[in-house]
Amino acid sequence: MKLLLFSIIFLLACHNNKTPKERTFEDDKATIINSQEDDSEKAGNFWIDKLNGNKYDKPDSFANRPASFYLNNPNVSPLAKALYNGTFRPEDEDNDSTTELLKLIMTDNSEIRPFYRWCLDLTIQISDGALAEYPGEPALKYAIKFPKEFLEYLNNDTSWGRYSRWTEIITYSGLPAYNKDSTDNYNYIVQKMSANCKGCPKQTIDSIKQFAKDVTAGLRNLD
Repeated sequence: MKLLLFSIIFLLACHNNKTPKERTFEDDKATIINSQEDDSEKAGNFWIDKLNGNKYDKPDSFANRPASFYLNNPNVSPLAKALYNGTFRPEDEDNDSTTELLKLIMTDNSEIRPFYRWCLDLTIQISDGALAEYPGEPALKYAIKFPKEFLEYLNNDTSWGRYSRWTEIITYSGLPAYNKDSTDNYNYIVQKMSANCKGCPKQTIDSIKQFAKDVTAGLRNLD
């Protein structure tokens, strides 16, 4: 009886003191890989250029509205939706559709304009060769018609990459008078933007002047 009791106590002690299975390198490796895959899925929503495979960030929201708001909106152009979904790419071979897409930025509908602004911004990013002839003009027209909104949009990118590409494309293909000197083009931009910025603080007017200066300064680099 004592022997049986001792055996039971011994077995219980062994069970309670059983060390957990040691974590192996392979276990840790699997956890890291799974974590990286999860992070990749969370971080990666890209627009892929079917021409060269380049990837560009594709926002899942615009002006605090989800992309579905625009994609399901009957008032949004099918061209803009096709660009977002990757079934349409602005190309110099399709001049009419490209021009139609880019002029959407001038809409007075403030709800859907942010979506069209992304379309123009993406086109600026992928512009190369003949395609670069198209986005400069609508970019400047947008800046002139909605100067405060335009400057806020550029300033929201603290890397200044957006500011650089917009000023460069306007310099390249957006100015109305390439046969005039930098001063004439500078005055044109400042006057037109300021006229649509009534009541804007001095800081905003100074930003308009700096923008005009940066655009026209680039004229020296054009052939």
